[in-house]
Amino acid sequence: MSPSARARDPRRPAPDPTAQHRPTRATPSAARRLLAGVAALAATALTVTSLGVPLATTAAAEPVPITDPVVDLVDADATAETRSLFAYLRDVRGQGLLFGHQHTTDVGETFTSRDGVSSDVLAATGDHPAVFGFDTLVIEGNIPPGVYGGPREENALLLAQGIREAHDLGGISTLSMHMENVVTGGDFYDTSGDTLRAVLPGGTHNAELRAYLDLVALAADNARDADGNRIPIVFRPWHENTGSWFWWGAAFGTPGEFKELFRFTVEYLRDVKGVDNLLYSWSPNGTFGGDAETYLRTYPGDDFVDVLGYDYYDDSGASPARLATVVADLGMIADLADERGKISTFTETGPTGGMKPDGENLNTSWFTDLLAAIEADPRASRSAWMLTWANFGGSNAPWTPTEGEMLPDFQAFHADPYTYFADEVEGAFDAVTEPVAAATVAHLASPSDGSRVASGPTTLRATISGVDVERASVTVGGAVGEVVLTPPAAGELWWTGEWAIPADELGNSTRDLTLRVVTAEGEVTVASAVVLGPEPVFPPGVMDDFEGYGDDTALRAGYVRYNANTVTLERAAAGGSVGSGDNAMRLAYDFANQSYTGVGRQVGADWSGNWDFSLWVDPDASGNKLVLQLVAGGVSYEAYPSLAGDAPYVATIPFADWRPAPWDTGNADRRITQEDLENVSQFNVYVNAADGGTSSGAIVVDDLKAVLGTPPPPVFRDTPRTMAEYEAIEWLAEEGLAEAVRWGDSGGRFYPTRTVKAGELAALLRAYDPEGDVAVPAAPRAGATKLAVAEAFWRLYGSPATDVTTVYSDVPAASAEAVAWAVETGVVPEPSSMSFGAGHTVRRSALTAMLFRFDAQPSPLQPVVIADFEAGDQGWAVPSWSDGTATASGGILTVEAGTDGAWLSGPGGIDLTGRTELRLDVAGTSGFDTKVALQLGPDWTWCETGQAGWVQEPGEVVVDLTTLTEECQALVGTVQGVNVFLNGGTHQLDAISVH
Repeated sequence: MSPSARARDPRRPAPDPTAQHRPTRATPSAARRLLAGVAALAATALTVTSLGVPLATTAAAEPVPITDPVVDLVDADATAETRSLFAYLRDVRGQGLLFGHQHTTDVGETFTSRDGVSSDVLAATGDHPAVFGFDTLVIEGNIPPGVYGGPREENALLLAQGIREAHDLGGISTLSMHMENVVTGGDFYDTSGDTLRAVLPGGTHNAELRAYLDLVALAADNARDADGNRIPIVFRPWHENTGSWFWWGAAFGTPGEFKELFRFTVEYLRDVKGVDNLLYSWSPNGTFGGDAETYLRTYPGDDFVDVLGYDYYDDSGASPARLATVVADLGMIADLADERGKISTFTETGPTGGMKPDGENLNTSWFTDLLAAIEADPRASRSAWMLTWANFGGSNAPWTPTEGEMLPDFQAFHADPYTYFADEVEGAFDAVTEPVAAATVAHLASPSDGSRVASGPTTLRATISGVDVERASVTVGGAVGEVVLTPPAAGELWWTGEWAIPADELGNSTRDLTLRVVTAEGEVTVASAVVLGPEPVFPPGVMDDFEGYGDDTALRAGYVRYNANTVTLERAAAGGSVGSGDNAMRLAYDFANQSYTGVGRQVGADWSGNWDFSLWVDPDASGNKLVLQLVAGGVSYEAYPSLAGDAPYVATIPFADWRPAPWDTGNADRRITQEDLENVSQFNVYVNAADGGTSSGAIVVDDLKAVLGTPPPPVFRDTPRTMAEYEAIEWLAEEGLAEAVRWGDSGGRFYPTRTVKAGELAALLRAYDPEGDVAVPAAPRAGATKLAVAEAFWRLYGSPATDVTTVYSDVPAASAEAVAWAVETGVVPEPSSMSFGAGHTVRRSALTAMLFRFDAQPSPLQPVVIADFEAGDQGWAVPSWSDGTATASGGILTVEAGTDGAWLSGPGGIDLTGRTELRLDVAGTSGFDTKVALQLGPDWTWCETGQAGWVQEPGEVVVDLTTLTEECQALVGTVQGVNVFLNGGTHQLDAISVH
C-alpha cells in the first residue's frame, strides 16, 4: 500500500530528487493505507439510496471464454479452482478491467461495524468490487476482522473467514503483506536492523520469517468455500521493493538478495507448507518509463511469479503526462506477461492523498480519465485489474468516494462497460484446465547473487526441484575448486555445503559461482557471483573514496540504483579520470525512457563537527542537473553542483547552503543542524534531465566527504559558538527579537554579560507576545531581578496553578507559585541551595536562554470535551473486532460490553500534546477498571496507558496519559484513534474530555 499519498506519513522515500518526479505518494504506500484505520473507526451509516444519485445497472455477465485449457503455474500442484482463476484472469485481459478495493468490507465510511457485506463501493455503486484486497495486518490484529492483541492463529482464521465472505459475494481475493521488522520489533516502516538480510536463508532471523509464513499458510488453508474447497488467493508479498520505505526495499539489499527473499517465500509456502491455492504476484513501485530492463531488475524469475503488476499513485490529477507514463508502464508489463505466460495488473493506484474535500481534488473525473487512457491503448488495456487502497474512515481520506464531487465520476466508472465489478465476475473458478508439470528449477539461495560474503567459511545453500538429482555441487571461480552439496534434510529446502574461503581471497573482489546439478538427462548449471570481503571502512566523515572495491560487481553491491544507469569503477591505471587514489565512480545515463536516474547507499554516520561537504566531479558538459541528496536527522537535504563544463573540479558546499528536497514542503524552511549531522543515514547522487540538456552522458565522482570547513560566523561578534547560550542567542536574532529591543550595535556586538534593565525585560516580552500579560516596571532602569523574570514568565503563561513543594527563604509567599512553576518547568534554572536568588539581576545571555526555554514550553491548555453525545454517538462505537454495542440517546452513550469486556473506539484527529489526563464522565456503571489504547503517529502505533483503577459508582474517572511510554509520548501530537476498555456489563458515559 503505501504512500501518504497519503500525506499522513512525514517520511519520504529517498529515490526522487525532484518535485516533478518525486514518488507518487507522500509517503509510502503502506502508510496510507495501512496502519491507517487499524480499528475500523465508526462513521455515520449511509445506505445506497441515501447517496441521492441513481445507480447504473449492468447487463447480466457472461463467463469469459477460456482460450487455452493449459495452465502453467508456479505451483504445478495448484488446485483446479486456482488454475481456473489464472485462466480467467489471463483471458479477461483486453475484455475488461476488473476493479479492486482494499479491505472493502472491513472498514469504511458508510458503515459503523463490519458485517462481511457492507462496503463503501457497494454503497456508491450498488455492487461490490470484483477484486477484494486483504493484508496480513489482519493476522497481527491491526486491521479488522483481526482482533488487536488477540492470538495470531485466531486472527489468521478470521482472515480466512473474510476471504470466504468475499468469495461468497462474487469477489476475487488478493493478499498483500506488511510484515513487521522482526529484528528491531518495529513495524514495516522501520528500516533499521539490516532485516532483509537477516530473514534470508541462513540469516539470523529466518525462523521468524518462517513463523510469519506459517500464519499465512494457516489462513490460506482455511479459506474454503461452501463445498470445502480452498479458495484461490492472489498472494502479493514484498511489494514496492523498488522504493526504500519498507525494510525489504531497494536500499536494504541487492537485487539478488531481494530475489532470494521472494523465492524463499514461494518455496516455503509451496514446498514446505504444501499451500496449493495461491497465485504469486510481484509488484515493484513505479514508474519505469516503459523500460522492461529497469522493471525486471529485481524480478525473481518466471518460476516464482504468476502475476506481474506494479504500484503507482498519481499526484497530478491524471494529467496527460502522467497518463502517458501509466500507459507506457502498463503496456510494457502486458507485453512481458504475454511473452512469459503471465497475467499483468495495476496492483495499486489512486490519486495521491485519496479523495479530498470538494474543491480540493485535482481532477473530478480521475477515474474515468484513467480508464479511458488504459482502454484506448491496445497494450495497456491488457491489464486484468486495478486496485485502490482502503477507506479507513474517521479522519482518513477514502480511496473511493462515498459522497461529494468525486462520486458521480466513480459511478460513471462503474457503469462503463469496460469495468468489471463483482456482478460481472462469472466463471472465474469453475473452468476445466490442464496443469503443466513442474519445471526443473535450481538456484543458489545463499549467498545470493551479487551479495557480499564478509568472512569464511560460509554455508552454500541451493534449492533444486522438479528433477531427480544424482549429484549437486558449486564450483568457485571456474578452476578454483568445487564444493559438493548434501541433499536436504526432511522438511528442509536446501542442498548444503561448506565453502572454506582463504583469508587472502577476502579482498573486495568478485568470485563467480556455478551451481552444477547432474541428472539422468544431463547437467543443469546456474551462474552467479558474490563479493568477498567486508565492506570498505572509511575514515570519519568520508562517504566514499572508491578505493576499497576490487571490481564493478563489488561497487554495485554497495549501491542502490534508481532507474536505469550503468555504474562502473573509473580506474586511473586504465587512463580514467579520478580525483585521488586509484579509483572513482562513473555513472552513465540515458534519458530516452526516464527523466532522472542515480545511485545511493546507506551511511549511518556522525558528521557533526563538520561544516562543509566536498566532492570531486568530472562533469559531462551536458547541462543536466546533478543532485546530491543527504538524509540527515530524517530529512532529505539537497545541493546542486554544476554539470555545465567538462573540466574536473572540487565542489565544496557548506552544509548551511543545503536545502530540503523540493517535494518536502513540510520542511521547506528547515536547515541542516549539527544535531542533524549526528545522524546521517543515506546519501544519493542523481542526474536529472534538464531543459536544453543532452539526452545521455556520463559523470565521474570521487572523494565524497564531510570536511571541517569554516563554521559560519556567529550572529554577534562577541557571542562565540562555544558559549553555552549561543543557540538561544542565535534564535533570538533569527526571530527578530534582538533587533526589536536593539540588542546588538552597529559593530555587530550583543554584549551578553550586560545587566538587563526592568524596562528591557518588559520590552522584550512585549515584542515576544504583544498580547501577553507583561507588567510595566515601576523603575524601568532598575536591574531586572531573577524573581521579576520568574513572575513575568509565569503571568505570560497564564498564571497556572502549581503545587509549591519547596519554600525559598528569599521568595515572598505571593510569588511562591510563580517561582515554583518557573523552576519545575526549567524556564529559570533551579538554585543550588534553599535561596532562590530572588534579588539577583539577570544578564542578557541568561535572560535569552530563559526566554528560549520558555518558548519551548507547550501553550497553556484548557480542558477540551471530545465527545458529549448530544448529537448521537459522534463516531464512538464498539468495533466489529470487540464484543458489545454502543448506542447514544439523550446525551448519554450506553455501552453493553460482552462477558470479557469491550473496547469503545472513537475517532482521532486530536492533539494530546501537553495533555496529562483523559476523563470519562460516568453517569452509570456496573463496574469497570479502564485503560486507554491510542493509535498514534503516521504509522498508527498502538500505545496503552496504565489501568485507572476499579470504578463502581457514577462520577469522573481519570486515565493518566503520563503512563504512556516515552516513545508513545513523542507521538501524541497525532492521534489517529482512541480506544477505551470497559469490563463486561452496562456503562453509561455522559462525556469524554482531555485535560
